[in-house]
Amino acid sequence: MNNKYISWRRVSTFRQSKSGLGLEAQKEIIRYFIERDGGDWIADYEECYTGKELSGCVELHKAMEHAKKEGAILIIAKSDRFRNTAEALKIYEEMGDGNIMFCDLPTTDKFTLTLFFALAEREALLVSIRTKQALAAKKAQGGKIGAASDKYHVDSDKARQRGAKAAQTRTRRVLENRDTQALIRIMKSVFPLCAEMPENEWCQSFVNTKREARLKVLSMMADYKSVDDTGRLFAKWDLADLESVKLQHKLAAKMQTIIKILNQ
Repeated sequence: MNNKYISWRRVSTFRQSKSGLGLEAQKEIIRYFIERDGGDWIADYEECYTGKELSGCVELHKAMEHAKKEGAILIIAKSDRFRNTAEALKIYEEMGDGNIMFCDLPTTDKFTLTLFFALAEREALLVSIRTKQALAAKKAQGGKIGAASDKYHVDSDKARQRGAKAAQTRTRRVLENRDTQALIRIMKSVFPLCAEMPENEWCQSFVNTKREARLKVLSMMADYKSVDDTGRLFAKWDLADLESVKLQHKLAAKMQTIIKILNQ
């Protein structure tokens, strides 16, 4: 069995790319399946592409060529990164059977792929028909739809101000949380780059997400928890089994959140 993997991740809009959330979510999905299979994640390619031609996905083709060269499996978090059956099958056939894996499909073979996309396309058509029928019925009854609806007539400036204020409040609460403060101290201890740089200049690359590093962080969290006399520190963390993949994923996500907040 080939245990080498090369991943490709994609979002469709600049806004998604800037937030990083869609790309990170795909990354965590891919990480889970590779670790579950005991694989070696040797390279990762990502891109933001909104065009209609598959040839425009430059990073995808780089990932495919790299996978072929290394004899690795091309792994993709979600099959909906492709628009239709033809696109997915084109990539599948170019990579060859057994050399590509979609994490949201139980088995990535030609039959399953074709059936999956056929069902997805059918569901999209039905949703479109139902939506158009509902809007037409409402319009026929004299109702307003879309931007014309009274419920959308709000002061956009005030709405943005309220949203910004609420976000600042949430950020302050997270940073003032005892768990967050303790975890920041632990990160500075485990990751040298975090200790050397100002907190608001931390980036994800500063945090070594290898299993050994995560285990060290979790071990220190367990130590902190055991000596805390209030019983509140890391109270929501079950640190009984530090080897738990679910626990390590939770830690990686928490550290990513902290870094994003510190850089706001």
